[in-house]
Formats: sequence, structure tokens, C-alpha cells
Amino acid sequence: MGNATAIAAAFGGALHPGMSGLNGRSTILLTNLNPEKIDEDKLFNLFSMYGNIVRIKLLRNKPDHALVQMADGNQAELALRFLKGAMLFGKNLELTSSKYPNITPTPDTREFAGSNLNRFNNSTIKNYRHCCAPTRMIHVSALPLDCREDEIYAHLLEHGTIMNTKLIEVNGKRQALVLFENEQEATEALVCKHGSSIRGSIIRIAFSQMQAI
Repeated sequence: MGNATAIAAAFGGALHPGMSGLNGRSTILLTNLNPEKIDEDKLFNLFSMYGNIVRIKLLRNKPDHALVQMADGNQAELALRFLKGAMLFGKNLELTSSKYPNITPTPDTREFAGSNLNRFNNSTIKNYRHCCAPTRMIHVSALPLDCREDEIYAHLLEHGTIMNTKLIEVNGKRQALVLFENEQEATEALVCKHGSSIRGSIIRIAFSQMQAI
């Protein structure tokens, strides 16, 4: 199944408004980044919500600019739709399709095509259903089976005010919902802690479309 078809299937048979399903431009130009706090891993964590990441390049001559190459143009369109104007480290992200079809590998380019933290290698339709703009609620998975709420709270507290947490179990696996005071705090937690470790377990974080716990 092509990505355009999978995306349409995930959203009830139709692409989101503004998505063509025919976009061949898979590279996104980001501007208005906070150069003191951003790096390639944090951009990967955010953009991998919307598709698989091939490579990322921070533009050294323009510290608030970066290029993100996704697996195809349809995934890039999803990211453009959901992340335009999103707040990250005190800056509203500005995104456009790059005039370059891909990022040329160089010594200062980070490769992510083989990363096991890419989210769209399996169950693609299911994963697309979770695509949304940043929310106050994050979903944390791959937790240790005996993980406690206070551990999750302590792991994420530096990123903002946590309003509520809830441990859940799905198919014998420990997961959690964490509600922050606002979207910017939840976004910071996602970009900083997706792929981090709690007692040796590499956790995964995504935005949740749930409104309350």
C-alpha cells in the first residue's frame, strides 16, 4: 500500500485538506528554530511523529534553519500540515517544502534511515491514525513492566507542569498518559525524552488525541 493510500485509509478514506497525495517533495525547510536548544535528535523525535526520517541537516551558516528529509512527499505533507506554527523552545516553527528534493549526505548531515526509533516501519495505517498537531497530552510506551507513576513524573518534570498521569496496560505492556499544562511543554517532553531510558527500557513518546485522563 502506498503512503498516500495508507494515510487516506487512516483518516476515514480521505486525505486531510491541503494534502494532494501527489507531493514529490520529501524535504522540509524549517526556520525560526531556537539554535541554543535544538539538535538533530530533537528534530528527529518531533518529525518522526509523521513519517520515517531519512536525514537531517542543521544549516551552520543559518543557525535557526534546518532541513528534514522524510521518506516521501506524503509524509512531508503530514508534517507540514500538523507542525506549521507549533511552539518549540519558545519559537513558532515555520515550515515550507524545500526546493531541494533531498539532502546531500555530507560530514555534518545526520543519517536516520536505519534508526529503530522511526515509527512507520510496521502497522503503517495504525500509526497514521495517531498523527495530529501537538497536544497537551503525551502517550508513553515501552515502559518497564513494574514502572510507577512517580518514576514517569520525575523523568518528565523538568519539561513543564504535569497536571495528571495515568498508568495503563495494553496487551500486557505498561504504558502511560501524561497531561501537561500546555502544548509547548508536552512538545518539549516529546522531543527531549522520546528514545530515552527508564531503568534500561527505551521509551517511546507520541502526542495523544485524548483530551483528559
